[in-house]
Amino acid sequence: MQDSHDHQVPGRHRRPSRRRFLLLATAGAGAVGTAGLGWSAFGDETPPPRVYSSPQDIDDRRSAVAAVLGAADPAAVAAWITGTGTAPGALPAELDAQVNALADAAAAGTGTDRSAVVVSRVRTAATQRAIWDRKYDFLRTGSGGAGTFGVITDATRAAYPAELGTDPQWDPDKESHRTVWASLTPDERQIEILRTSTAPGVSRHHLGSDADFFDTTPQNWTDGGPQAARYAWLRANASRHGFLQTYTAASAQDTPAISQERWHWSYAPVAEAVLDFVRADEALITGALDGLWSYDPARFTYIRANWRNYMFHVNEQAYFG
Repeated sequence: MQDSHDHQVPGRHRRPSRRRFLLLATAGAGAVGTAGLGWSAFGDETPPPRVYSSPQDIDDRRSAVAAVLGAADPAAVAAWITGTGTAPGALPAELDAQVNALADAAAAGTGTDRSAVVVSRVRTAATQRAIWDRKYDFLRTGSGGAGTFGVITDATRAAYPAELGTDPQWDPDKESHRTVWASLTPDERQIEILRTSTAPGVSRHHLGSDADFFDTTPQNWTDGGPQAARYAWLRANASRHGFLQTYTAASAQDTPAISQERWHWSYAPVAEAVLDFVRADEALITGALDGLWSYDPARFTYIRANWRNYMFHVNEQAYFG
């Protein structure tokens, strides 16, 4: 989901030497784990990017990633998912390769400078907490805030028409908005934030599988808007690199609703395997989230009861035309 510029996408690394390949090959399948021998075996090397031609290709790789997660320490996998650890095995290298490949292709395909393609990618739980807190506390610009954010929900706009008018986003520097925000309950504040941003521990940006491309201003991605051509390119080409649009028009109609984000794309084989892992062991994830939110449980009441919906109410099918 949107917000906050972060680490630059890592560059490519050299391919592994033939000597290293032979050493791994002769070590046997047990040395390389359940992912099998191949480029995924080379832990600290960035493999060549994978190319996908169908949903079945993505499902096949998803199964292989699921095997990697199943063979790893569950607590370590939970730490990665909730933003306090790293992905197991060779997955970070695969994620780097795929994000780089899509970004390179998007730059060439849309005539965009490569440095301007990926505007946000990996965010730790600590970074996401800072985003959550500044929004929840409605901090002014210059006092820890970062200007306008999110979208104002229809229900809140209807309850405060004079104060909010037609303003598309929340503005902590605007006194009428501050009056409304102060009147909202903790749950209502969380619902407003969660339309376009999520809580620490629940963000898909913790994984390294997700990236925001070009721009995260919602108004710019409407049909006919300044990002319309770039969205058309992503929709036509992202699946070739294994990516799907995470938050769609359908997610905006879900309950709870998450606004469509045409800029947010997920590397499906990893992101979908993670959802499978979470579904299989929700208690483990709940424990990790409770630890992250223990500093002030009052500001996480709603998401504590509803985190599953926000994690699972996403698109899980890549578009292949």
